[in-house]
This record gives sequence, C-alpha cells and structure tokens, in this order.
Amino acid sequence: MDILGMLKQPFSPNDIEWRACRSGVSQGGKPWVMALAYITNRAIMDRLDDVVGPANWRNEYTQAPCGGILCGLSIRANGEWVTKWDGAENTDVEAIKGGLSGSMKRAAVHWGIGRYLYGLTENFAQVVEKGTKGSQSAKIKATGQFIYWMPPQLPEWALPSNKRILREEMQLSLMAILQSISNDDRSTVDECYSELEEHETMWIWKLLSTKQKDYIRNSNQERVA
Repeated sequence: MDILGMLKQPFSPNDIEWRACRSGVSQGGKPWVMALAYITNRAIMDRLDDVVGPANWRNEYTQAPCGGILCGLSIRANGEWVTKWDGAENTDVEAIKGGLSGSMKRAAVHWGIGRYLYGLTENFAQVVEKGTKGSQSAKIKATGQFIYWMPPQLPEWALPSNKRILREEMQLSLMAILQSISNDDRSTVDECYSELEEHETMWIWKLLSTKQKDYIRNSNQERVA
C-alpha cells in the first residue's frame, strides 16, 4: 500500500482558498478578476495527521538568507526522518504569520500535498454585487475601485473522485482487512489493499481507527525497509 501516495489526493473544495492575483476593467468597462487556488494550512495538517499519523510528521522554521521564512517539513519514513524545505516571503498583512503559513504550504508541495493545483491556470472569477454571500473583494489598482467576486469552479480532475463506491463489496473488503489486522496477518492486509482502486482505498482508510491505521503504516514501513 502506497501510504505516501495518499498525500497527493485532491482535497475537498472546502479545503481550498482562492486569492485574486490580477484584476482590471475591460475595454467595454466591465470589471474582471483572475484567481489562484491554494490549500489551507489546516487541511495540510489534517492530511498529514490522517495519512502518516500525528507522531510521524513535524515542521521547523528558520530565517531565510535574504529575508522571509524557510519551513522544513519532516515525515518519518522507514524509521528515519526525511525533511523537505521551502520558503516564502513575509506577507503585507500579519507578516510573520503569513510567512510561516506560506512556507509550510510550499514545503508540503515537495511531499506532493496540493501539487496538483499547479496544473490549474489562472481562472476568471465571477464578478458579483457587493454583499453576495460567499463573495470576496479585490481592488483594481488603476482605479482604486473595489469589486466583489465568487471563486471559480474546480475542474473534475482537481476534485476528490466521484466514482461510485459499491458499498457491499467495500464492506467485505473492510471486514477482510480488519480481520487480517486482528490476526496480525500483514501480507493479507497488503493483498486486500492491492485489489482496491484509488478512490476505494481512501474510502476504507477513513473508516479505520487510529490504531488500525498505525498498524498499516508500520507494516508498510517494515516491508519497504
């Protein structure tokens, strides 16, 4: 079972935040906004907790050589800590907090977390009236005008799989996995998981207890070692 591969899975739209990267007014006088998608830090931490376990990841920060902040995101793999680094500049608002958040998001990408979002180009957002529920604001530099916009829709490939889950079959697979864990039969656990498709693996993973997930993580690390 590819535990680390589960880090790369797309997130729910609720875990995505959008930021205006460009805005302006067309020749016809209509305002426009282009936005980019980002993973929230909370979603990154939740994904790490769920996939590798709270005790198997950690982060550390240091000052970047030319300003800003570097984040080292470490995951325990095969009994050893592996660290991947990246950095970000301090932001204009809550500078230090923004630098910490940005550097962790970039370090997470090195582990494949949210990397799929790099496949998104800039998206035109829908400009709406002020006060529209769920809307965000952006300032047009040329005019100083504030406009309001709704986040774009993510394409299907950037969403969690919507393939149908055959629950009766998955219940049988789940019971086989749980029985194999109870019997300390690691080879059968691996065999059960190898027969599952990607979306089925995630569905069953969410139903396992923390102790059961730890068993599979440890089994996976011992097999690789």
